[in-house]
Amino acid sequence: MRTSSISKRNSGRWIASVGAALWVAAAAQAAEPANPEQVAAARALMEETATEVVAILKNGESTSSARRRELEKVAHARFDFRTMSRLVLRQHWKRLDPTQQDDFVAEFTDYLANDYGRRLDRYEDETVEVVEADPKGTRGDVVVGTVIRGGANDGAVVDYRMKPTDEGWRIINVVVEGISLVHNFADQFREVINQGGPEALLAQLREKNAAARAEAEAGADA
Repeated sequence: MRTSSISKRNSGRWIASVGAALWVAAAAQAAEPANPEQVAAARALMEETATEVVAILKNGESTSSARRRELEKVAHARFDFRTMSRLVLRQHWKRLDPTQQDDFVAEFTDYLANDYGRRLDRYEDETVEVVEADPKGTRGDVVVGTVIRGGANDGAVVDYRMKPTDEGWRIINVVVEGISLVHNFADQFREVINQGGPEALLAQLREKNAAARAEAEAGADA
């Protein structure tokens, strides 16, 4: 009886393993690189985005806070912050429950906005030129390459990795002069996560974002 029970259990595991293997094989067959039309669509959206961003930055009649709000609208429409959050946390993403995952996406998005919002006043009439677009991997992603023209960063290469979603193309990573934004933040957050887990990182992001909001409010009142 005991041998029979073990045999059935192993048989069930074997069937489950075969089923999983078939599912993976089917998914692999369904996945394929982006076709030329998709590559062109991703490139066109990036060109549109670059035009929008430069127009906002060049608007000298707008205040810094107003320009930042406009840039945040563009970012929310073009970036997939949830995928970026998952990529930054890597295996630790699953340690957060669904509510914590939503909170992390919101706090990480705000953290990025605060970080890059401080650089608005450094704008030096740069423009962005889209120079190429190529399929990347077998999941339909496209990497759109751009070059900054003018200013202190003239000639800097910035690549945007974009993926197709139900809502259109979305950016999931930015690589500036070979440095990946996702990998950079993953490295920055590693020590905090190793010491206290992703929950500690979430708490730290909340604290930093609250301090940034208080600083912004104090500046507005001054």
